Amino acid sequence: MLSTDDSAHQTPCIYKLKEIEEAISSPQFGSNLLGAIEAGFIQYSEGGFNACPIQTLGAPPMAAFTDAKNYAAQTCVKSGYLTGASHYVIKVASGGHPLPNSGLMQLFSQSTGRLEALLLDEGILTELRTAAAGAVAAKILAPPCVVRIGMLGTGVQARYQLRYLKLVTDCRNVLVWGRTQEKVEQFERDMAAEGWKVEAAEEPDDLLESCELIVTTTCARGPILGLVSGRSDTKAQHITCIGADATRKMELAPELVAAADFLVADSRLQTKERGEFEEAISRGLISVDKVLELGEVLKRTALQRSKDGSDKRLTIFDTSGVAVQDCVIAKMIYDTLLKQNAST
Repeated sequence: MLSTDDSAHQTPCIYKLKEIEEAISSPQFGSNLLGAIEAGFIQYSEGGFNACPIQTLGAPPMAAFTDAKNYAAQTCVKSGYLTGASHYVIKVASGGHPLPNSGLMQLFSQSTGRLEALLLDEGILTELRTAAAGAVAAKILAPPCVVRIGMLGTGVQARYQLRYLKLVTDCRNVLVWGRTQEKVEQFERDMAAEGWKVEAAEEPDDLLESCELIVTTTCARGPILGLVSGRSDTKAQHITCIGADATRKMELAPELVAAADFLVADSRLQTKERGEFEEAISRGLISVDKVLELGEVLKRTALQRSKDGSDKRLTIFDTSGVAVQDCVIAKMIYDTLLKQNAST
Protein backbone atom coordinates (compact mmCIF):
# COMPACT_ATOMS: atom_id res chain seq x y z
CA MET A 1 0.00 0.00 0.00
CA LEU A 2 1.43 3.35 -1.04
CA SER A 3 1.61 6.09 1.54
CA THR A 4 -0.41 9.23 0.90
CA ASP A 5 1.84 11.30 3.15
CA ASP A 6 3.54 13.91 0.95
CA SER A 7 6.69 13.79 3.10
CA ALA A 8 7.10 10.13 2.20
CA HIS A 9 7.57 11.08 -1.46
CA GLN A 10 10.19 13.80 -1.10
CA THR A 11 13.11 13.58 -3.47
CA PRO A 12 16.36 12.68 -1.70
CA CYS A 13 18.91 15.44 -1.25
CA ILE A 14 21.85 14.97 -3.59
CA TYR A 15 25.15 16.58 -2.64
CA LYS A 16 28.06 16.74 -5.06
CA LEU A 17 31.77 16.72 -4.32
CA LYS A 18 32.16 20.52 -4.32
CA GLU A 19 29.53 20.92 -1.60
CA ILE A 20 31.09 18.13 0.46
CA GLU A 21 34.55 19.66 0.12
CA GLU A 22 33.17 22.95 1.44
CA ALA A 23 31.66 21.13 4.42
CA ILE A 24 34.98 19.54 5.37
CA SER A 25 37.02 22.71 4.85
CA SER A 26 36.28 24.32 8.22
CA PRO A 27 39.24 24.52 10.63
CA GLN A 28 37.33 22.57 13.28
CA PHE A 29 36.24 19.70 11.06
CA GLY A 30 39.28 17.48 11.68
CA SER A 31 39.20 17.71 15.48
CA ASN A 32 35.42 17.30 15.50
CA LEU A 33 35.73 14.20 13.33
CA LEU A 34 38.31 12.66 15.66
CA GLY A 35 35.97 13.11 18.63
CA ALA A 36 33.03 11.65 16.73
CA ILE A 37 35.06 8.68 15.48
CA GLU A 38 36.27 7.97 19.03
CA ALA A 39 32.68 7.95 20.26
CA GLY A 40 31.66 5.72 17.36
CA PHE A 41 34.32 3.11 18.14
CA ILE A 42 33.25 3.06 21.78
CA GLN A 43 29.61 2.53 20.79
CA TYR A 44 30.70 -0.24 18.42
CA SER A 45 32.56 -2.10 21.17
CA GLU A 46 29.65 -1.63 23.57
CA GLY A 47 27.28 -3.32 21.12
CA GLY A 48 25.44 -0.17 20.10
CA PHE A 49 26.24 -0.51 16.41
CA ASN A 50 24.59 -2.89 13.97
CA ALA A 51 27.05 -3.90 11.24
CA CYS A 52 26.08 -5.87 8.15
CA PRO A 53 28.53 -8.27 6.48
CA ILE A 54 31.03 -6.48 4.26
CA GLN A 55 30.86 -7.00 0.52
CA THR A 56 34.14 -6.83 -1.40
CA LEU A 57 33.92 -7.03 -5.18
CA GLY A 58 36.70 -7.43 -7.70
CA ALA A 59 39.24 -8.84 -5.22
CA PRO A 60 40.09 -12.38 -4.05
CA PRO A 61 38.36 -14.72 -3.62
CA MET A 62 36.14 -13.07 -6.26
CA ALA A 63 37.22 -12.55 -9.86
CA ALA A 64 39.06 -9.40 -10.84
CA PHE A 65 37.19 -6.71 -12.77
CA THR A 66 39.87 -6.57 -15.50
CA ASP A 67 43.11 -8.27 -16.51
CA ALA A 68 45.12 -5.06 -16.10
CA LYS A 69 48.80 -5.39 -15.24
CA ASN A 70 49.53 -4.85 -11.53
CA TYR A 71 45.82 -5.10 -10.83
CA ALA A 72 44.93 -4.06 -7.26
CA ALA A 73 41.33 -2.85 -7.57
CA GLN A 74 38.31 -3.53 -5.41
CA THR A 75 34.90 -2.14 -4.59
CA CYS A 76 33.85 -2.27 -0.97
CA VAL A 77 30.26 -2.00 0.32
CA LYS A 78 29.78 -1.36 4.03
CA SER A 79 26.55 -0.67 5.85
CA GLY A 80 25.00 -0.43 9.28
CA TYR A 81 23.44 1.82 11.88
CA LEU A 82 23.62 2.95 15.47
CA THR A 83 20.70 1.73 17.53
CA GLY A 84 18.30 4.61 18.09
CA ALA A 85 19.96 6.93 15.58
CA SER A 86 18.10 8.76 12.83
CA HIS A 87 19.66 7.04 9.81
CA TYR A 88 21.29 3.93 8.50
CA VAL A 89 24.09 4.24 5.97
CA ILE A 90 25.22 2.25 2.93
CA LYS A 91 28.65 3.20 1.59
CA VAL A 92 30.19 2.14 -1.71
CA ALA A 93 33.87 2.90 -2.32
CA SER A 94 36.12 1.81 -5.18
CA GLY A 95 39.84 2.18 -5.76
CA GLY A 96 43.15 0.50 -6.45
CA HIS A 97 44.87 0.20 -9.82
CA PRO A 98 43.52 0.59 -12.47
CA LEU A 99 40.43 2.17 -10.90
CA PRO A 100 40.39 5.82 -9.82
CA ASN A 101 39.14 6.43 -6.29
CA SER A 102 35.38 6.89 -6.31
CA GLY A 103 32.37 6.31 -4.11
CA LEU A 104 29.22 7.55 -2.47
CA MET A 105 27.33 7.33 0.81
CA GLN A 106 23.57 6.83 1.11
CA LEU A 107 21.60 7.90 4.18
CA PHE A 108 18.24 6.23 4.79
CA SER A 109 15.75 7.17 7.49
CA GLN A 110 15.42 4.56 10.22
CA SER A 111 11.82 5.64 10.79
CA THR A 112 10.61 5.44 7.17
CA GLY A 113 13.25 3.35 5.40
CA ARG A 114 13.37 5.92 2.63
CA LEU A 115 16.52 7.34 1.06
CA GLU A 116 17.02 10.87 2.35
CA ALA A 117 20.45 11.85 1.05
CA LEU A 118 23.12 10.87 -1.45
CA LEU A 119 26.64 12.09 -0.74
CA LEU A 120 28.54 11.88 -4.05
CA ASP A 121 31.91 12.21 -2.35
CA GLU A 122 34.08 10.27 -4.85
CA GLY A 123 35.56 8.33 -1.94
CA ILE A 124 36.98 11.30 -0.03
CA LEU A 125 34.86 10.66 3.07
CA THR A 126 36.24 7.12 3.27
CA GLU A 127 39.76 8.57 3.08
CA LEU A 128 39.00 11.02 5.88
CA ARG A 129 37.32 8.59 8.27
CA THR A 130 40.20 6.14 7.73
CA ALA A 131 42.77 8.83 8.46
CA ALA A 132 40.83 9.81 11.57
CA ALA A 133 40.97 6.21 12.86
CA GLY A 134 44.74 6.22 12.41
CA ALA A 135 45.04 9.46 14.34
CA VAL A 136 42.83 8.18 17.17
CA ALA A 137 44.98 5.07 17.51
CA ALA A 138 48.20 7.11 17.48
CA LYS A 139 46.81 9.46 20.10
CA ILE A 140 46.47 6.68 22.67
CA LEU A 141 49.11 4.16 21.54
CA ALA A 142 52.06 6.05 20.03
CA PRO A 143 55.07 6.79 22.25
CA PRO A 144 54.91 10.23 23.90
CA CYS A 145 58.07 11.36 22.11
CA VAL A 146 57.84 10.70 18.38
CA VAL A 147 60.98 11.90 16.62
CA ARG A 148 60.20 10.39 13.24
CA ILE A 149 57.11 8.99 11.56
CA GLY A 150 57.56 6.09 9.15
CA MET A 151 55.21 5.92 6.17
CA LEU A 152 54.93 2.75 4.11
CA GLY A 153 53.26 3.84 0.89
CA THR A 154 52.97 7.06 -1.08
CA GLY A 155 49.33 7.17 -2.16
CA VAL A 156 46.31 9.26 -1.24
CA GLN A 157 45.77 7.65 2.17
CA ALA A 158 49.42 8.16 3.13
CA ARG A 159 48.90 11.88 2.66
CA TYR A 160 45.68 11.95 4.68
CA GLN A 161 47.29 9.97 7.49
CA LEU A 162 49.94 12.67 7.89
CA ARG A 163 47.37 15.45 7.73
CA TYR A 164 45.38 13.92 10.56
CA LEU A 165 48.44 12.96 12.58
CA LYS A 166 49.12 16.69 12.81
CA LEU A 167 46.20 16.81 15.23
CA VAL A 168 47.80 14.39 17.70
CA THR A 169 51.59 14.76 17.41
CA ASP A 170 54.06 17.61 17.00
CA CYS A 171 56.43 15.46 14.92
CA ARG A 172 56.90 16.68 11.35
CA ASN A 173 59.76 14.38 10.30
CA VAL A 174 58.85 11.51 7.95
CA LEU A 175 60.76 8.55 6.56
CA VAL A 176 58.86 7.17 3.58
CA TRP A 177 59.20 4.00 1.56
CA GLY A 178 57.46 3.50 -1.77
CA ARG A 179 57.63 1.06 -4.65
CA THR A 180 58.93 3.56 -7.21
CA GLN A 181 61.36 6.45 -6.95
CA GLU A 182 59.03 8.64 -8.98
CA LYS A 183 56.16 8.24 -6.51
CA VAL A 184 58.45 8.74 -3.52
CA GLU A 185 59.82 11.96 -4.97
CA GLN A 186 56.33 13.25 -5.72
CA PHE A 187 55.27 12.40 -2.17
CA GLU A 188 58.30 14.29 -0.81
CA ARG A 189 57.40 17.38 -2.83
CA ASP A 190 53.71 17.30 -1.98
CA MET A 191 54.18 16.86 1.77
CA ALA A 192 57.07 19.33 1.97
CA ALA A 193 54.59 21.90 0.67
CA GLU A 194 52.41 21.06 3.69
CA GLY A 195 55.20 21.54 6.22
CA TRP A 196 56.69 18.04 6.46
CA LYS A 197 60.37 17.16 6.30
CA VAL A 198 60.40 13.95 4.26
CA GLU A 199 63.29 11.59 3.54
CA ALA A 200 63.25 8.41 1.47
CA ALA A 201 64.03 5.00 2.94
CA GLU A 202 66.09 2.53 0.94
CA GLU A 203 64.33 -0.50 2.43
CA PRO A 204 60.98 -0.96 4.19
CA ASP A 205 62.62 -2.18 7.40
CA ASP A 206 64.49 1.11 7.70
CA LEU A 207 61.22 2.34 9.17
CA LEU A 208 61.36 -0.25 11.94
CA GLU A 209 64.89 0.78 12.82
CA SER A 210 64.38 4.55 12.76
CA CYS A 211 60.76 5.45 13.59
CA GLU A 212 58.69 5.43 16.77
CA LEU A 213 55.40 5.67 14.87
CA ILE A 214 54.82 3.77 11.61
CA VAL A 215 51.79 3.80 9.32
CA THR A 216 51.33 1.27 6.51
CA THR A 217 49.08 2.28 3.61
CA THR A 218 49.87 -0.01 0.66
CA CYS A 219 47.56 -2.45 -1.14
CA ALA A 220 50.06 -5.32 -0.74
CA ARG A 221 48.97 -8.95 -0.70
CA GLY A 222 52.23 -10.13 0.83
CA PRO A 223 54.40 -8.91 3.71
CA ILE A 224 56.64 -5.89 3.15
CA LEU A 225 57.55 -4.76 6.68
CA GLY A 226 59.41 -6.99 9.12
CA LEU A 227 60.87 -9.45 6.63
CA VAL A 228 64.45 -8.62 7.67
CA SER A 229 64.34 -6.68 10.91
CA GLY A 230 62.33 -7.68 13.93
CA ARG A 231 60.96 -5.54 16.70
CA SER A 232 63.20 -3.37 18.84
CA ASP A 233 63.59 -4.55 22.43
CA THR A 234 64.68 -1.13 23.65
CA LYS A 235 62.51 1.35 21.74
CA ALA A 236 58.84 2.05 22.27
CA GLN A 237 57.06 1.73 18.95
CA HIS A 238 53.58 1.79 17.47
CA ILE A 239 52.44 0.59 14.04
CA THR A 240 49.09 1.50 12.49
CA CYS A 241 48.09 -0.84 9.65
CA ILE A 242 45.74 0.70 7.11
CA GLY A 243 46.27 -1.09 3.80
CA ALA A 244 45.09 -4.62 4.60
CA ASP A 245 41.39 -3.90 4.30
CA ALA A 246 40.30 -7.10 2.55
CA THR A 247 40.82 -10.85 2.72
CA ARG A 248 44.36 -11.98 1.83
CA LYS A 249 45.85 -8.50 2.02
CA MET A 250 48.86 -8.00 4.32
CA GLU A 251 51.74 -5.58 4.78
CA LEU A 252 53.46 -6.95 7.91
CA ALA A 253 55.31 -10.21 8.29
CA PRO A 254 53.15 -12.44 10.53
CA GLU A 255 56.19 -12.96 12.77
CA LEU A 256 56.30 -9.23 13.46
CA VAL A 257 52.62 -9.29 14.42
CA ALA A 258 53.31 -12.23 16.75
CA ALA A 259 56.20 -10.34 18.37
CA ALA A 260 54.01 -7.40 19.39
CA ASP A 261 53.19 -6.79 23.03
CA PHE A 262 49.73 -5.37 22.41
CA LEU A 263 47.35 -5.95 19.49
CA VAL A 264 44.36 -3.72 18.79
CA ALA A 265 41.79 -3.89 15.98
CA ASP A 266 38.79 -1.82 15.01
CA SER A 267 36.69 -5.02 15.09
CA ARG A 268 37.66 -8.30 16.75
CA LEU A 269 35.14 -10.19 14.62
CA GLN A 270 36.39 -8.60 11.41
CA THR A 271 40.09 -9.07 12.14
CA LYS A 272 39.74 -12.85 11.88
CA GLU A 273 38.61 -12.70 8.26
CA ARG A 274 40.39 -9.65 6.85
CA GLY A 275 43.17 -7.31 7.83
CA GLU A 276 46.71 -7.45 9.13
CA PHE A 277 46.12 -10.08 11.80
CA GLU A 278 44.31 -12.55 9.52
CA GLU A 279 47.40 -14.53 8.50
CA ALA A 280 48.93 -14.63 11.99
CA ILE A 281 45.63 -15.89 13.42
CA SER A 282 45.18 -18.54 10.71
CA ARG A 283 48.72 -19.82 11.32
CA GLY A 284 48.19 -20.01 15.07
CA LEU A 285 50.86 -17.38 15.79
CA ILE A 286 48.39 -15.28 17.76
CA SER A 287 44.97 -15.85 19.27
CA VAL A 288 42.08 -13.57 18.39
CA ASP A 289 41.27 -13.56 22.11
CA LYS A 290 44.44 -11.52 22.65
CA VAL A 291 43.20 -8.78 20.32
CA LEU A 292 41.37 -5.87 21.92
CA GLU A 293 39.08 -3.48 20.09
CA LEU A 294 39.96 0.17 19.77
CA GLY A 295 36.71 1.11 21.48
CA GLU A 296 37.69 -1.02 24.50
CA VAL A 297 41.11 0.62 24.73
CA LEU A 298 39.58 4.09 24.42
CA LYS A 299 37.42 3.35 27.47
CA ARG A 300 40.19 1.78 29.57
CA THR A 301 42.96 4.32 29.94
CA ALA A 302 45.15 1.85 31.81
CA LEU A 303 45.59 -0.05 28.54
CA GLN A 304 46.77 3.02 26.65
CA ARG A 305 50.41 4.03 26.20
CA SER A 306 51.95 5.47 29.33
CA LYS A 307 53.10 9.05 28.81
CA ASP A 308 56.03 8.93 31.25
CA GLY A 309 58.36 7.22 28.77
CA SER A 310 58.57 3.92 30.66
CA ASP A 311 56.21 2.03 28.33
CA LYS A 312 58.45 0.21 25.82
CA ARG A 313 55.74 -1.91 24.20
CA LEU A 314 55.43 -2.62 20.51
CA THR A 315 51.75 -1.92 19.82
CA ILE A 316 49.98 -2.63 16.54
CA PHE A 317 46.59 -1.31 15.45
CA ASP A 318 44.89 -3.06 12.55
CA THR A 319 42.00 -1.34 10.83
CA SER A 320 40.14 -2.81 7.90
CA GLY A 321 37.39 -0.24 8.39
CA VAL A 322 34.01 -0.64 10.08
CA ALA A 323 30.74 0.86 8.95
CA VAL A 324 30.34 2.86 12.14
CA GLN A 325 33.01 5.21 10.75
CA ASP A 326 30.92 5.72 7.62
CA CYS A 327 27.78 6.37 9.66
CA VAL A 328 29.60 8.93 11.80
CA ILE A 329 31.11 10.95 8.97
CA ALA A 330 28.04 10.71 6.72
CA LYS A 331 25.80 12.10 9.48
CA MET A 332 28.32 14.85 10.26
CA ILE A 333 28.42 15.95 6.63
CA TYR A 334 24.65 15.68 6.12
CA ASP A 335 23.92 17.77 9.22
CA THR A 336 26.47 20.39 8.13
CA LEU A 337 25.03 20.63 4.64
CA LEU A 338 21.48 20.90 5.95
CA LYS A 339 22.50 23.80 8.20
CA GLN A 340 24.35 25.54 5.37
CA ASN A 341 21.35 25.24 3.06
CA ALA A 342 18.98 26.46 5.78
CA SER A 343 21.03 29.61 6.29
CA THR A 344 21.09 30.57 2.60
